[in-house]
Amino acid sequence: MLRSFYGTKTQNPLDNDQLRRLAPSVFAADKHESRKDSYKFIPTINIVEALRNEGFLPVFATESRVRDVTKKGYAKHLLRFRQHDGFSTVGEVKPEIVLVNSHDGTSSYQLSAGLYRLVCSNGMIVSDGQIEAVRVRHSGDVVNNVIEGTYHVVSQTPKALEQMELMQGIDLSPAERRIFAEAAKELRWDADEVAVDNDALLLPRRTGDRAGDLFTTFNVLQEKVIRGGVNVMNKETRRSHRAREVKGVSENVKLNKALWTLAEEMRKLKAA
Repeated sequence: MLRSFYGTKTQNPLDNDQLRRLAPSVFAADKHESRKDSYKFIPTINIVEALRNEGFLPVFATESRVRDVTKKGYAKHLLRFRQHDGFSTVGEVKPEIVLVNSHDGTSSYQLSAGLYRLVCSNGMIVSDGQIEAVRVRHSGDVVNNVIEGTYHVVSQTPKALEQMELMQGIDLSPAERRIFAEAAKELRWDADEVAVDNDALLLPRRTGDRAGDLFTTFNVLQEKVIRGGVNVMNKETRRSHRAREVKGVSENVKLNKALWTLAEEMRKLKAA
């Protein structure tokens, strides 16, 4: 996953020293030079402090690598928050708020619903089709708009938990699980260029993931597609390599949301 997927093994909230180590762009002192005067610069740490005051504590942070060295310190970054004394663990899952931002013009403030599965340290992101992401431009009352957007996402989170419980109640046959795996791998790899074995994607990494329900299958596939570790064979050269983790913020968010959509479509097919 992204770096060491959560900042601390104990799942404690991150302090500012840890945030600075994991995502230095959170502490940008000004906007990137490419931004116009109309761009209202509000450093992400101001948003973090405002959310802390509202009881939302950061538990994970990362940022994308940049090729343009002038954008170092302004890059797209992702933080995950949990509500203190708010949503509690639902089974093995904790609801979260996922915040994405940058100061180089590549992203507005974006807020999405997230779910964190304790047993495998999987951080899922709910698709926009399930709970629409809130986007806040770098203009106007940014801080209050982000806080308002956060509470909107929180109010919608029960929808994601309901869908999760529905997925947990749907058993997939071995053939259906392979169909799911085939669709999931195409979200990351080009089938014309590489081959990835479906059974390898479906092989659980822990005993608790041996169940055949839709939600567990979704989690196993999400972990393999994003964390990597499976063999990928180049069809032209016949050479294989181990898939790497998806570390880019944009790609991680895109894949996570696409996988959730795929699981939702499978749920609908089974319910039809």
